[in-house]
Amino acid sequence: MSLLKVTNLSQCFMDKSLYEKANFDLFKGEHIGVVGQNGTGKSTLIKILLGEVVPDSGEIKWQPNINIGHLDQYAEINRDTTISLYLHTAFEELYKIEKEMNLLYQKSAISENEQYLIKASDYQEQLIANNFYSIDNEINKIANGLGLDSIGMNRVVRELSGGQRAKVILAKLLLSNHDVLLLDEPTNFLDKEHVEWLSNYLNTFNGAFIVVSHDF
Repeated sequence: MSLLKVTNLSQCFMDKSLYEKANFDLFKGEHIGVVGQNGTGKSTLIKILLGEVVPDSGEIKWQPNINIGHLDQYAEINRDTTISLYLHTAFEELYKIEKEMNLLYQKSAISENEQYLIKASDYQEQLIANNFYSIDNEINKIANGLGLDSIGMNRVVRELSGGQRAKVILAKLLLSNHDVLLLDEPTNFLDKEHVEWLSNYLNTFNGAFIVVSHDF
C-alpha cells in the first residue's frame, strides 16, 4: 500500500500548464526526485501535497497517521535559543517520556506499588527503541555534515545569517524521525561539500522522501 497516491493531478498558473492528469505513488522507503527549471511547478507540487494549495483537479490521498516532515527554510524559530538547544527540540517527545520515567522511578522507590516500576520499565524500552541515549551522537553527525559545527553549536539563532539559519532548520528536520520528507530545494545555502554529504545521507534514509530541485 502506498503512503501517498496522486491521481489525475492537473494545475495551471496563468495560461501555463504545470502538469496535466499526473499520476504517481510514493511507497514506504521510496525516494523520488523532481528536477526542473524555475517556474515549472516544483514548489507548487510540494504545496499541493501539503494541502496548502488546492489543485485545479485531481486527488491527493495520504495514508492515515503518516508523520510528514516539510522543509520550510524561512520558518519562524526562537531567536534567543542556541543551535544546540534548537536541534535538541527534535526529540521533545522522547525527553517528555524520560521525565515521566524518572518520576515513576522516584515513586516506585517510596511506594510498594509495583505498577510504577512496570510503567517506568515500559518507558525505558521506548527510549531504547528510539535510540534516546544516542541523541547527542546523532545531533553531532548531522551538525558536522551540514557544517554547523564550524558555526558553533552554542551560537544564538539571532546571530546567524539567513543561510546559516536555513541549515539549522534543515538539520532539525533530518533529526525528527519522519515517515516522509518533502524537501523543496534543500541544497539552497549549501556548498559542494555539504551537498555531497546531504546526498549520501538521503541515499541511506530509511523513510520515504520527495525532493525537488533545479540542480541536475
